[in-house]
Amino acid sequence: MKTAKGTILHNNWDEKPYHESAPQKSTKANIEVVFDGDLKAKARTDFLMQYPDDTHCHYAGYLLVDGELAGRKGSFIIFETGTWENGVASSRWEIVKASGTGGLAGIAGGGSYQAEHDKTVHYQIDYTLP
Repeated sequence: MKTAKGTILHNNWDEKPYHESAPQKSTKANIEVVFDGDLKAKARTDFLMQYPDDTHCHYAGYLLVDGELAGRKGSFIIFETGTWENGVASSRWEIVKASGTGGLAGIAGGGSYQAEHDKTVHYQIDYTLP
């Protein structure tokens, strides 16, 4: 298994509520993600986010990643789940089986990151390629 590391930018964060019943809130967020480092890519994602109160959030979504990894160009899909608590977002990734295209066909693995608001986000992906 190989490891890719780098940074992520979350751009154009557009989050809108679709249900509110204080203190709970449900939102949908559309985000442009830019990966730099070992994975150089862009991704579009939609997250469903559940806030049980003002200090916690649970979220899940898919990132449609298009770029270059290990000198190979292509795309793949990441399924992301995470939580936000005490100002830190903690995410876990799973590369969706059979989602790789082009030079990234057959990619498998997963990864993670932790992010504090307005700070640099560092990711790690552990992956295999045929």
